[in-house]
Order: sequence, then structure tokens, then C-alpha cells
Amino acid sequence: MSDLSIRPGMSLGSYPQRIEPELNELERSLAGWLDRIGTRLTRRRGSQRDIARRVKHYDEVLQQSSDEGLDAVLRELRYQLHRQGLVEPLMIEAFAAIREAAARSLGKRHFDTQLYGGWLMLNGMLAEMMTGEGKTLTTTLPACTAALAGIPVHVITANDYLAARDRDILLPLYRRLGLSASAVVEGMSPAECAEAYRADIVHTTNKQLAFDYLRDRIAMGEDTGDLSFQYREIRRRQEQAKEGGLLLRGLCFAIVDEADSVLIDEANTPLIITRSVPGEDAPETYSDALYLAGSLEADVEYRLDSRARRVDLTPVGEEKLAEQVDGLASLWRNERKRNALVKQALAAIHFYRRDREYMVVDDKVQIIDASTGRAMPDRAWEQGLHQMIEAKEGCLISEQREPQARISYQRFFSRYLRLGGTSGTVQEVSAELHRVYGLEVARVATHKPSRRKFLGERVYRDPGAQQRELLARVEQMTRAGRPVLIGTHSVEQSEQVGAWLGEAGIEHRVLNAKQDREEAEIIARAGDPGAVTVATNMAGRGTDIALGDGVEAAGGLHVLSLCLNDSYRVDRQLYGRSARQGDPGSAEAILSLADEALGAAYPPAILGVLGRFCSNTRPLPRWPVRGLLRFAQWRYERRQARIRKQLTKQDARMRRTLAFAGRFE
Repeated sequence: MSDLSIRPGMSLGSYPQRIEPELNELERSLAGWLDRIGTRLTRRRGSQRDIARRVKHYDEVLQQSSDEGLDAVLRELRYQLHRQGLVEPLMIEAFAAIREAAARSLGKRHFDTQLYGGWLMLNGMLAEMMTGEGKTLTTTLPACTAALAGIPVHVITANDYLAARDRDILLPLYRRLGLSASAVVEGMSPAECAEAYRADIVHTTNKQLAFDYLRDRIAMGEDTGDLSFQYREIRRRQEQAKEGGLLLRGLCFAIVDEADSVLIDEANTPLIITRSVPGEDAPETYSDALYLAGSLEADVEYRLDSRARRVDLTPVGEEKLAEQVDGLASLWRNERKRNALVKQALAAIHFYRRDREYMVVDDKVQIIDASTGRAMPDRAWEQGLHQMIEAKEGCLISEQREPQARISYQRFFSRYLRLGGTSGTVQEVSAELHRVYGLEVARVATHKPSRRKFLGERVYRDPGAQQRELLARVEQMTRAGRPVLIGTHSVEQSEQVGAWLGEAGIEHRVLNAKQDREEAEIIARAGDPGAVTVATNMAGRGTDIALGDGVEAAGGLHVLSLCLNDSYRVDRQLYGRSARQGDPGSAEAILSLADEALGAAYPPAILGVLGRFCSNTRPLPRWPVRGLLRFAQWRYERRQARIRKQLTKQDARMRRTLAFAGRFE
């Protein structure tokens, strides 16, 4: 790929993107292998010492130049980048100019490690930078260099809070460089989105971007078929925006922050655009299903598989249902329909709990994203499950949704002409990132040696022992003047821990999906001396907790995990909230054998045997703990990897067999 080919222009038109060839599975594997070889040969990896030395060659002249002199350098640099593209000497010079502009506008000068991380990203690789190494500032190097060359840049992160925060923090630098920047977040109108996407650098989330891309695909008019609903909707929005054009400017260059979260953890399910359709089932149908489900006896008339979230009716249960439907609507006499509705009701009762998988806000059911801990008010479960949960909670039953277009993250991100990114935890999934996206992972050294102390993982017999140890540790830390961040798995658990602290008289703040509007204010105070913050995974990625006065001398932030996350990468992200940029800090985990992740990985008999090796005050011996926890996480990650692989195959199969609008998007 030439350096000039990732910019809108004569060769690729106004909406550049990588074209997917129509290949069979063998041809696709061979093409991917050849593409990765070609990409690796053209990448300029270099070394940290060499990149830093070459950038510093320009430092003396730039630092001595006036603001007007720097402006002149930037004007000439922009002209040459537009004319020649991303050639290596200009990229080096751009890094030096951006570094100087950052020092003048933000009061921060990029470290050598950040220069190298930015170089890797600009050359289409993933830079593994430890938590606290300043990844947000690092992304400005590839983003601004590409933007100065006229390439539309998307900086993608895990949630709206981080997208808006990063844009606001970096805006002075962008303006100093003569670049425009925007943030596209949930709740913006189509007109506002279209205007924001015209900026040189756009900060947004993976979900927002992929859905807007799907809307563009619907509006492009390439497809044949019944697109009347979608097309009318797109045209209506475009007329409101008085633009008549598309939202995006193509898929040229993306920088993915928290790359393992975006490209791996959230790639298990496809993104689907739907429209409301009248449900074939009346609202009372869901209530009847819940009533019938409640009349059945577990392990006798139905069986649950918690790991697979599967419900099976026994012959006894099916016979009982057939006897109970007299007097109900005619649909209940259809055995297949009856059993399906009752199994769905049993799943809603047993597998979907309030304040864990969802919460109720203003009489509406909102799904909670397991990986981020945030509410997703615009999402709904399929095939009537959402309506069943609404009936379970006594909410107004919403209309069902009909799929109109879909795309997987694997296909979407593979369409970028150039893709790079960073995270503190990508080494564990580097093989999958290379196989699916062609992304090579390179580790970047830390700027300062880490001062984080990891105090280990302790597993107690039951939540009661876990609670006592938690309160003792929190009191010990707050007496020493250290702030404490307590990580929990769900809204439900965070509120339970908040209740424990309240009963013990410990002042604290809770951060979960219910307090997302207060997130910035809670995080701003989480580093104060003696502050106690209880948080879900909302505080696990991209959150920089600044230490208050005297906290560094007291030992820094102490992170305490109360749950076994599905992946050890998520644990590492949580622990990484402490001891950032050479600050002191510590982390530990206090768990119990009743942890949901352990229950999903091991049968009750094994957990019962392990319980004999600990008491109400003594945790499980250290020697089996690490293996016990890592094996549970390894099993979960293997299962999720299989799901992602199957999704990729299903995507290809659907494209060949389904005739949605000519192309299944």
C-alpha cells in the first residue's frame, strides 16, 4: 500500500475503504497470509533509540523558534505531507513539530517511549504500553501526522466518556497545529454527527462508528432489494441536516485505544441495525409465559445449564404445561410455540438479573455492557427476550425489533486502509489480533520503572469472610491517608459493597451505570487522601486517577479487586489504575469461593473440597490459588475465542447465502 493511497482523492474517491474480494475460505486464508507478509515488509518498525534520536535532531531549532517560526514550519510540513504523503523523513519531522507544539499548548513534551509508541501506530501496528504510560498523549503523534497529510483520522476508544474527555484534553494541541477535532458520542443528531465527521480528527467509540458506517452503507444505493424503510429514514435525516451526503468520509486511518477491549472483547456479537415492528405476541402473552414458568419445579420439570444459559424442559414439564393452557389464547395450544415461550421466560427469570445484566431506568429496561459496566439504552435483546424481561419487571412492553443490516467488528475494522492502536494488555491476544486483523504487536518500554506492589490474590470460603477482610483492609489504608479503589463486577455487587461500607461507617462513593453522569466528578476526587471509591469496570480502562496532596508520600492509590474478571487482561487494567507514571501504589484481590466466575468454571463438588482448606478467617493456601484463578479465566477466554471464530465464519456464510439488499450489510 502506497503512502498516498489512504487519503480521499482521485484514485479512491471521496469514501475510501478496503475492498473485500469475494473469495472462498482457502483463498481468503492465502490472501490474508500474503497480505500480512507484504504489510510486514513495508512497515517501518525501527527501534526506540533510533526514532528518538532522529526526532531530537530537530529539537534545538524548534525550541528556539518563535510561535510565528513554528507556524511557518507547520505550514511547510503540511504542504510537503500533502504533496509526498507519509514518507519517513516527513513523519520524523512531524513528530518533532507535534512534540514541540504539545509542550507549548499542553505543557507536556512526549517522552522517548511515547515517540516510539506513536511511530508503531502510524505504521499500522499495536503498541503495548503499560497502564499509566500516557497513551492518550501518544496517540496525538500518529493522529496529527496523518491529519496534517490530509488523511481523515478516527481515534476510537471504549466509551463516550473517554472519547469526549480525550478530545477536550487535546483540543489546545489540535488548534495549535491548525487541525479541527470533534467527538461523536451517543445522543447526537444525524446532522451533528455529519458535521463532526468532517473534522480532521474524530474521537468516537467503536459502536458509534460502526453503526454510522452501516447507515452510510444503506444510503449508498449500491444494493438491490427492499430498502425502502432504511432509505426513507436516511433521506429524512439527510434533509434535516441539509447536506444530502453521507456521515463518514471513508475508512482511511483508525487509531484504536484500548485495542484489546475494542477488537477482541467486544467482537463477540455482530452490530445490527434494526427497525421497530409490531410484535406478533400480545403483552399478556409474556405475562402468561412468566406465570407458567413460575409454576414449574426446577430439576423435575426443567433443567438449567448456567454456563451455556440454556433451559431444557423435561417430558414431565411439557406434559404439565399442556394441562395448564386450557383457557389461554389459542397460540398456547401450539406445543412448539408454548415450549419456546416458557423456556424464554425461565431464562429471563434465572439468567438475567436486575442490576447485573440490566437495570431499570424510567420504567425502561437498559442492558448493562459486561465489559465496560455502562448502560446501553439503545440496545435490546432479540427474539422477544427483551420484552419478556420488561414483563418480568412490570415495565411497558416495547415493540420488537427486526434486523435490517449487520456487520461484525472483524469485517468492519478490516476495511480500514490503515489500522493501528495501543493498549496496556494486548500481548495475551496478539496471535488472534495478527490472524484476524493482520496487526503486529510490539512492546514499548516504560518511561520510569514501575513502583506498583502487587500484594497477591486471596480466596476466602464465603462472602462473609471476604467482607470482613475487605473492611479491615479499607480501614487500614484510609488510616494511613491512602485512597482506595474497589473494583466490582456488576452494579448489584457495587451497591452491596457500598452497603457494607455504609454499615461500617466508612465514607465512600459508588461509580456504576447509575452514576455515569457523575463519573468525571467522582474520578476527580478518587485520589484524595482517605477517599474510598467503589466502581464497576467503568473505572477499569482509560481512567487516570490523579493523586491528592500527601498521597504519594503515604504510598499512593491502593486498588482492591473483589471479583474474578472473565479475563486476566481486565484484572491487569484494574490494577493499572495505581502506580502510574512512576508513582507509588499497590493492588490486591480479595475473593471468595462463591465468586460467579469460579462457579461457572468449576463444579460445586470441587469448590466444596477447596472450602475445606480455608476457614472463616484464613484464606485458601497460596499454592493452588494462582492456578485455580488463571485456569478459570483461560477456559472463558478460549470459549470466547471460539465464539469470535464462529462469528467470522458465519459472516462469510451469510454473505454467500443471504440476499439482504444484495449484500448482507
